[in-house]
Amino acid sequence: MEFGAGRAGFGGITLAATKIGRRCFIGNSALIPTGSALPDEVLIGVLSRPPKGVEIEKGSTWFGSPPIRLPNRQVAVQFSEGARFKPSPKLVAIRLGIEYVRVTLPLTVFIALFCMLLTVVGDLSDLPNGVWWIFATFPLLYLAFVVTIGGAIISLKWMVVGRYHPTVAPLWSMFVWRTELVTSAYENLVVPLLLEPLRGTPYINMFFRLMGCKIGKRVFTDTTDMTEFDLISIGDDAALNEDAGLQTHLFEDRVMKVSRISIANRATAGSRTIILYDSVMEDDSSLGDLSVLMKGEVLPARTAWEGSPAKPAPRR
Repeated sequence: MEFGAGRAGFGGITLAATKIGRRCFIGNSALIPTGSALPDEVLIGVLSRPPKGVEIEKGSTWFGSPPIRLPNRQVAVQFSEGARFKPSPKLVAIRLGIEYVRVTLPLTVFIALFCMLLTVVGDLSDLPNGVWWIFATFPLLYLAFVVTIGGAIISLKWMVVGRYHPTVAPLWSMFVWRTELVTSAYENLVVPLLLEPLRGTPYINMFFRLMGCKIGKRVFTDTTDMTEFDLISIGDDAALNEDAGLQTHLFEDRVMKVSRISIANRATAGSRTIILYDSVMEDDSSLGDLSVLMKGEVLPARTAWEGSPAKPAPRR
């Protein structure tokens, strides 16, 4: 999300106060320009921006770029205020403990395994012609290092969360904290060390399958933006271009909603697209760059779409 960043142009930089009201929701990859003022309880959707030159009403919902106002939005009323906004001291204490583990676990695992790697390198340096031994074996040692990290995160996911299922849970709940623990370790450890070099190769799909994704044959994957892996289904010969986001969850009104995404055979997701949960891309469908497929929508077979929200693409 880009929030209140200065705007450079015409030989100067424009800065202005930016305000977000109480209980607002700002979606992933949204843009809040400098000088914006959002009243209470406003929702700005993913890959969206607030309107310009229009008075924004309290509690209104805006989606897209340029934004359109949505007359209604789904509001979770099955959870109490305490589960969403006013937790008990017990819930606060439990969350602090889990957040401590979430913050320290990735670095702890990295330091422990890296120290083991350095120990082996030190032992090799003591051998006759130790420098040559290090040069000859270090690629294999580093491969073992990053693969061990990948295995640790796979084990963590299955031990802490198990298999993901469609669900709805308030912010102050064990489910949310457990999945955030796994996501944090995944994004801070395995993504930069193991998956970034593997983007666009068949090996990255092997890792995602072990995490629970259903991925077909010959799938091109140039993204790591996945979280609830078991809820993602990708058919044969599909293509996920650079940083395409398979967003199997949303936080709305401090409630986490989790559900499935289905991408069929030979479907194509463009660079930096966002595909929301409960959506389907049928065979040979295409979603353009920087586009959003809204939740619950279906792209029919052999059609092309683009935009935020997605609309039929003009013929070229």
